[in-house]
Amino acid sequence: MIQRIQSIFLLVAAIIPIVLLFIPIAYINTQDYQYVFNSLVLKYNMADGHAVVKVYYVALCLVACAGLSLLALFSYKNRARQVRIVSITMIVYLVTLMLMLWVCPDVVFKKYFSINQMDYEFLFANKALLLILVFVEAICLFLANKFIKRDEALVHAADRLR
Repeated sequence: MIQRIQSIFLLVAAIIPIVLLFIPIAYINTQDYQYVFNSLVLKYNMADGHAVVKVYYVALCLVACAGLSLLALFSYKNRARQVRIVSITMIVYLVTLMLMLWVCPDVVFKKYFSINQMDYEFLFANKALLLILVFVEAICLFLANKFIKRDEALVHAADRLR
């Protein structure tokens, strides 16, 4: 039954990581240049800016979140597996957020800029949009898991009545 409410939540949870792939996460200002950081690369903020640091593992985690959400969406016949897939998606999404918002700015970029001995400023590109998308994704995964478990409990209750 793909027309259940959790299907809508899982579809939204599959779309948001794809959107996060293409929006800039932050801008990094140095004394000489301005860089833009998205889920694929840190590059110069120019029309033809080349990549400075490649962070493909963030994009890979976002694609994994989208793929797992779609897998859970189409696993509607086996609700126990669907609950496990959504739980795994939540864990992968948490790892993705840690990579995107903590590891890259604090570990990777500080290491890169300390090599050049530059002071830099890390500014989120669109903090409101980023926070909204992050929270909507987490809420959609949580609600999908809740409604899948509710359906499973309803089926078990119907089996007891027979």
